[in-house]
Amino acid sequence: MNSYNFSLRAIVPYLGDLKIAVVGTITMSLATIVVSLVLGLFFAILRQSRSRPLRFLATSYVEFFRNTPLLVVLYFAYFMMPVVGLRMSPFQSGLVGMSLHFGAYMTEILRAGLIAVPHGQYEAGHSQAMTNMQILRHVVLPQVFRTIYAPLGNQLINVILGSSLTSAIAVNEIASWMQTAGSDTFRYFETFLVAAIVYAVLCQTINIARIYAGRALFPDNR
Repeated sequence: MNSYNFSLRAIVPYLGDLKIAVVGTITMSLATIVVSLVLGLFFAILRQSRSRPLRFLATSYVEFFRNTPLLVVLYFAYFMMPVVGLRMSPFQSGLVGMSLHFGAYMTEILRAGLIAVPHGQYEAGHSQAMTNMQILRHVVLPQVFRTIYAPLGNQLINVILGSSLTSAIAVNEIASWMQTAGSDTFRYFETFLVAAIVYAVLCQTINIARIYAGRALFPDNR
């Protein structure tokens, strides 16, 4: 029985492509984080609305996308959007699918933060003749961030890991590099190992940044 000879030499020529793939993963993840945060804040506010139709709309969005696999959402964005006349590149389709999916989770994270802010804070803002937007920006959101920065950091890691599924719709990122390099060299173990290390480095970078941000912004939480 032949033993397996571990060697990274065969995938060295593909390391240049790996750099491009890492940039693709980071770009997709950052864009998704920004868009999903905007969606999350919008629907979190709607879920706190006094209007029943608005609450129903926000709740329907959250429940639908939280109970639909990300891969299904990505396939829908990639294959079905052109059917209705919306032609998008693989990156754009991936961004739409990722943002809709993770926006639902961001909604619940932000909603939890909004609920944690005492109602008296809103009343105090109104007593100072502040508008609703001013109250949200200067009074509510700083307190919301204090509550959610830990779960938000975990969600950012989920976004990076979730971006690997965009390889299924031809987005050039780490998982797609792994599949290409592995099939070309037949060194699947080595390529999988390298991809896993890169993902671990990216995720740990987010985790360390979250920890230090928490210590810097909230020193009393140490």
